Amino acid sequence: MPEPYWTAERIDGVVSERAKTLGPAVWAAAQPEARPVISFAGGLPDIPSLPGEILLKAARTVIDREQKEALEYGGTFGAYPLRQAIAERSSAIEGIPVAVDQVIVTSGSAHAIGVVCETLLDPGDTVLVESPNFPGSMRTFRTFGAHQVAVPMDDIGIRVDRLEQELQKLADNGNRAKFVYMIPTHQNPAGCTLDLQRREKVVELARRFNTFVLEDDAYGELWFETTPPPSIFALSNGDHGIKVSSFSKILATGLRMGWTMGPAPLISRMATVRYDMGTSPFLGRVIAETIRNGDLDRHIQNLRKIYLRKLERVEAALERYCSGYCTYLRPQGGFFLWLALRPGLTSRDVQQAANERGVVVGQGPQFFADQQATNHLRLAFSYVPMEDIEEGVHRLGEAMAEVAARSAVK
Repeated sequence: MPEPYWTAERIDGVVSERAKTLGPAVWAAAQPEARPVISFAGGLPDIPSLPGEILLKAARTVIDREQKEALEYGGTFGAYPLRQAIAERSSAIEGIPVAVDQVIVTSGSAHAIGVVCETLLDPGDTVLVESPNFPGSMRTFRTFGAHQVAVPMDDIGIRVDRLEQELQKLADNGNRAKFVYMIPTHQNPAGCTLDLQRREKVVELARRFNTFVLEDDAYGELWFETTPPPSIFALSNGDHGIKVSSFSKILATGLRMGWTMGPAPLISRMATVRYDMGTSPFLGRVIAETIRNGDLDRHIQNLRKIYLRKLERVEAALERYCSGYCTYLRPQGGFFLWLALRPGLTSRDVQQAANERGVVVGQGPQFFADQQATNHLRLAFSYVPMEDIEEGVHRLGEAMAEVAARSAVK
C-alpha cells in the first residue's frame, strides 16, 4: 500500500510561508467546551437576545419582494441594497456624507481586516498597534509579514505622546507606518473609550506622518449611557481613517457579515483582491431590510439595556467576592472588563485556578504584541447567562483567594 501523501512530516514542506507562520494550531475554538462551564472568555452576544423573529420577518419580506435578486450572485462589493442602507445610516451616525462607493461588505470584521491587509500590506511593512489589543487582528498582521510596533495605553486609551514618538522614530529612519490599528471605542480587551481630544490628535498625527488609522469598531454602537465621541473615520472626513464594523455584535455572529468604510479608490482596490465573489446577497438584503424597517436600531437600543444590566450584575458580584484582589475601570459600553490583579497574584495562576472551578476567563498576556504583558484578566460579561453571573464571579473570587493564600505561604 503506498505511503499517504499528507503526512505530518510532509505537510510542512507543502504549505505556504503564511501557513507556516501560523503553525498547526487553529485560531478559534473548533468546538465548545465539553464540560459545563461558566464562560467569561469570549466576546459573544447574549443568547436570549438573538433576533430570530426580526431576521425571519425580514427574510420573508425579501423572498416575497426580491427573490430573484436575493438568490443570485450579488457582486464583489456586496449586495447593493445593504451597501446603500449602510451608507445612508452611517451618514447619520458619522455626521459626514458616506456614499455607496465608500462601502464594501465582508464576511465579518475579521474578514474585512484581512482584505485591508491583502490590499495594503507587503512583508516588512510596519503597523503600529495599541497594546493591549485584540489577538485575532495581531495574528492577521503577522501572517502578512508586517512588523508590529506596540504603542502602550493608559486608562483612557492609546497614549498619543508615545504614538507620536514611534511615528517620528520611523520618519527619522526614512520609514513610515503603513497604518495605525486601533479600537478607540469600547476597546478590546481594556474596555476604555478614547476621548475626543486624543482622537483629534491621532488624526493630526496621521496627516502629519502620511499614514492612516484602521479603526476597528465592532462594539461602537453598544454604548450604555453616553454616546461616544465621533469616530476617527468621521474626524478625518473619511480620508485618514478606514472604519471596519460588524453585524456580529449588533445582530448575530452566525450571519458572518461586516463592512468597511473608506475612500472610494481604496474600497475599489479591496474588491479587486477578493476571491470569494462577495458575501451572501440573500443575507445582505435581509440585513438591509432590518435597517430599512427600523428593527436594527430598535434591537440595538434593547441590547444596550441588556448589557448594562449584565455589567451592573458583574460589578455587584465583583464588589462582593473580588474587591480585595482586583480593580477595574468601568467601561462606557461594549462587552469587557479589564481586571487589574493586585501584586502577588498572577493572571496565569488565577486563570488556572478559576478553570479548575469551571470558570473560563481571558488571560492578559495574549493581548500584547510586544509580550510586555501587564497583570490583567479580561472578563467578557456579554455571553454568560444573567443567572450565572454571580456564581461565576463567586468562583473567580475563590480562585483569587486560593492564589493569594498560596502566595502568602511562599
